Amino acid sequence: MFRLTILLLFFGMMGCSSYQQLDGYPHNGASGYSEKVLAEKTFLVRVDGRNNESYESLRIKLLRRAAELCAGSFELSDYTMKQGFVIHAKRVHWPYVTANLACTNPPVDKSVLISGGV
Repeated sequence: MFRLTILLLFFGMMGCSSYQQLDGYPHNGASGYSEKVLAEKTFLVRVDGRNNESYESLRIKLLRRAAELCAGSFELSDYTMKQGFVIHAKRVHWPYVTANLACTNPPVDKSVLISGGV
């Protein structure tokens, strides 16, 4: 519970302006999150950043998207930090992170935590 509170507090401080779905292509300057469904409750999540964005910031955005996709608990595996590179009329670099996400437990249904009369 304490870890969840810390994560929520950190997300609140980060602000929502830079957290958005990927709209366009990273090599054209777009940044944001995207996911690909691999199987039921299993995803490949990717977060593309701007050229000066830290991997730590991208990792936090990846964790935020994972929490949105999985209502209960989840596991991340094969976490990678990479840098995209494209040469057009100019060089374009951008950092990105990826991870495999598996939703492990369903959310707790609070309506059945206490049963019977009191």
